[in-house]
Amino acid sequence: MTEENQPLKTYRGNCHCGAFVYEVELPEIKAVSTCNCSICTKKGYLWVKPSEIKVVKGDEDALTGYTFGSNTFYHKFCPTCATPLLCRGAGKMVLNARSIQGFNPWEVEIGTFDGKAVGYPYEPHKYVGPEPTAAIENAKTYHGSCHCGAVTLALKSAPLDKDFPGKVIDCICSICLRNGYTWLYPPAEAVVLQGSENFGRYRMGRHAFDKTFCKVCGVNVGNEAAPIGEEKIAALSPELRAYYELAKTLAPMNLKVLDGVDFADVKEAKRAPEGANSEPKYVNP
Repeated sequence: MTEENQPLKTYRGNCHCGAFVYEVELPEIKAVSTCNCSICTKKGYLWVKPSEIKVVKGDEDALTGYTFGSNTFYHKFCPTCATPLLCRGAGKMVLNARSIQGFNPWEVEIGTFDGKAVGYPYEPHKYVGPEPTAAIENAKTYHGSCHCGAVTLALKSAPLDKDFPGKVIDCICSICLRNGYTWLYPPAEAVVLQGSENFGRYRMGRHAFDKTFCKVCGVNVGNEAAPIGEEKIAALSPELRAYYELAKTLAPMNLKVLDGVDFADVKEAKRAPEGANSEPKYVNP
């Protein structure tokens, strides 16, 4: 039976904050596509192709649209939580499967598309700023950015290869799955950010941390201990308070923002399904 003849299922999806909720009809999702172009790599898209979407809540026009190159395609993301949702252009639409409720990227086949060979070549944005001061043995300095270049950064790190000694985490908690993070946890002094005034910040769950993203292109960059004040810090559980204090010494960042890093050469990310069970439990809208 061809995919066109398979029975359709109704899938429901949403951005993380729930401002935009939709439904689509698709054959059972057993495979998705990934692309090696600049925007798909930085956002971690996993594509499916519905004929159309039915908006249940919100307005597609209220999403932030980002275009580049030939200005043919518009990548749309939620301006509040930065969940990448869909792309429209040339009379077509593709949907980011990560935004579908219950989707698990570890349970589907992932095909690849050589988008890098199509359209305008992407030139990484030059980092201009001080280098990190961290004292790290045999360190290498990496540069990176959001897609539009409004945010750039430098990372001083042990080489990001199969022998990298630090943590590399793929989490499927409600926000990490939707927004496509692959986490690194360098010390704060190993990272320098330029353009943080262009950050959007999204606070959710226990409201102790801010997920940071570029307001222009929607690329998700990192995680910050939020400035919540001593009274709210004291009210955190002992476990969360300890993690909050530790987080202030780190600069958790999305590996996908780094330029010139072959992800296949970085040691395989540890899968962290336990993130889906973190408290408070996320409720799909």
